[in-house]
Amino acid sequence: MTIYLVSVVYWFLMIVEVAVTVYIFVSWLPLSPTLRKLMNYIMDPLLEPIRRLLRKSVVYIQGIDLSPIILYLLILYVRQLCLALR
Repeated sequence: MTIYLVSVVYWFLMIVEVAVTVYIFVSWLPLSPTLRKLMNYIMDPLLEPIRRLLRKSVVYIQGIDLSPIILYLLILYVRQLCLALR
């Protein structure tokens, strides 16, 4: 049972990792506003807690949003943890 849960979490994190990557590229490139709004709608619930923590920390840089990078690194860490638990 545990192995299935770990596998589900691992694949869910793979999907979120792809979504974060798309979000990063969409935010840098001048693509359609509809796609940008969609990605903001999908990613904001995941990124907003990290943004709040960054605003309170020493690492906060005005005008640079590091939250997608931090989320990406957290996803990589948890995925590696899932692989270790398999």
